[in-house]
Amino acid sequence: MTKRENLVRAGLLLLVLGIIATLVVLDRTRGDDAPDAAPTPTATQSPSGTVVPLPTDETEEPGKPGKGETDVIPTPPPGIEAIACKKLQQSVKIRVLDFNTHRSYGGIGTVAAEIRALDPDIVLLQEIDRFKGSTGNIDQAAYFAEALGMNHAFGANVRSGGGEYGVAILSRFKILGSENYLLPNGPGGEQRGLLGVGVEIGGQEVRIYNTHLQNKIVGLREAQARHVAGIIANEENPVILGGDMNATINTATLAPLTSVLVDAWSVGSGPEGTGPNGSRIDFLLASPTIEPQRAAVLRSSISDHARLYADFVVPAATDCPKRRR
Repeated sequence: MTKRENLVRAGLLLLVLGIIATLVVLDRTRGDDAPDAAPTPTATQSPSGTVVPLPTDETEEPGKPGKGETDVIPTPPPGIEAIACKKLQQSVKIRVLDFNTHRSYGGIGTVAAEIRALDPDIVLLQEIDRFKGSTGNIDQAAYFAEALGMNHAFGANVRSGGGEYGVAILSRFKILGSENYLLPNGPGGEQRGLLGVGVEIGGQEVRIYNTHLQNKIVGLREAQARHVAGIIANEENPVILGGDMNATINTATLAPLTSVLVDAWSVGSGPEGTGPNGSRIDFLLASPTIEPQRAAVLRSSISDHARLYADFVVPAATDCPKRRR
């Protein structure tokens, strides 16, 4: 390596060292120029001796949440729970609709419109399909719930071909739970069931039931009605029962049911026929504590059954409802 090359290398080394030294000096200078850390504020005492926290910066005010702090939730005033309980204990007027949809063969949108026209709070539907090819593979109960802005429960009584057939309950009130009871069956009979849900109305749970009894075998229909009556008789809560009973009021089928529940048609007006032959075979029944105020029947343009609706008054609860966890 020549002397000239050594001098060049030495010059480059000095240049690099100079740049490094300059950067170090600049970094230290920048640190020296940084403002000192703000002193931690300390609390002061008011003349009364109450400790008053100082604001954490110029934009914050005493008594207001600072950075990283949250508002304190105020303690509810005394007696607020009693006031809320009294509000819940008021009686509530509801409208209940019972409707055998004839599986919505004529158009599910039309059935939804006929339900909406009556503005019900609770709807009991019979002959409901779920994913059946013959009715377009639609979950009909879910369809009605979405179309009407309601909650729903479905009771499957017959399963075939990947689909289901049964009854449904729609409710504007929150559904607390549901059960579907299969009813007694026999040779030549189609499996039927009883769908029950709980809803909270006026601060108490009301049990809502929906059924569709056997239409061909007379003795079996009576056995199913007795089974339904036995389930309802064990209820501690007020009950509303509706459905297509395939029998008229003065028959052995209805006797077990009317022995524990009141027929809403006791306040009915106008034509009472609901079935294909003009007989009243669709019913709304309720516990004696639930007062029917009005009942009426409206023909359907799409189903072979009419729509039966009744207005009830659910009495105020006698106790405050327990909080659900």
